[in-house]
Amino acid sequence: MKPVEVKICGITTPEHALEAARCGADMIGLVFAPSRRQVTPEVAARICSVLRRSALPTLAVGVFVNEPAARIIELARAVGLDMVQLSGDEPPECVAECAAHYPVIKAVRFDAGTSIEEALAVAERYESCVYAACPRLLVDAHRPGRYGGTGQLADWSLAAHLARRYPVMLAGGLNPANVAGAIRAVGPLGVDVSSGVERQGVKDPALIEEFVRAARSAMPGPPATPERYAVP
Repeated sequence: MKPVEVKICGITTPEHALEAARCGADMIGLVFAPSRRQVTPEVAARICSVLRRSALPTLAVGVFVNEPAARIIELARAVGLDMVQLSGDEPPECVAECAAHYPVIKAVRFDAGTSIEEALAVAERYESCVYAACPRLLVDAHRPGRYGGTGQLADWSLAAHLARRYPVMLAGGLNPANVAGAIRAVGPLGVDVSSGVERQGVKDPALIEEFVRAARSAMPGPPATPERYAVP
């Protein structure tokens, strides 16, 4: 069974990027949206350069919120990103335009009381434009006015239903203590963490290592790669 992917988001320094890579993270996230973890293009370019020189297989993911597709593509090229994550209210057309140039992760959030049918309808909107380039739909916690980094748990039940049909990444309130349980409950393709590996708002190498180890050792429930997207 393929190991669950691990993304360490909100990286702000080359040192923390290298630490995440050395611990075995598959991806690091560089936030370009307004946030206390926001990085400038210059810092992001340095982080991407350091990762490439390390020869470690960790990918750099740029995290954007409600930016025009042309701006995302331009910045991704200038910085040297491997993937882009759209964490706002981007319509399928924007996602499709980005996916023509870069693998895309599309974040979705659900209000309390969202039904399984409603969640599946949201996923269906992005299916054709996202999964052709990169099969990842990121289920994050919902908090009005916020686009991630809240430390709140996502709806694991809805995420589990989506993961049975789509390749899902799970975010929202994950940490070294609960990530294994989340993987068993949801069966995601990957997990995404930011505040859960921080102490006093700063990435902690020991927590990053602990998180990656816990995620790698967890046994998922449903298949991590749904059959409808499995490669023969």
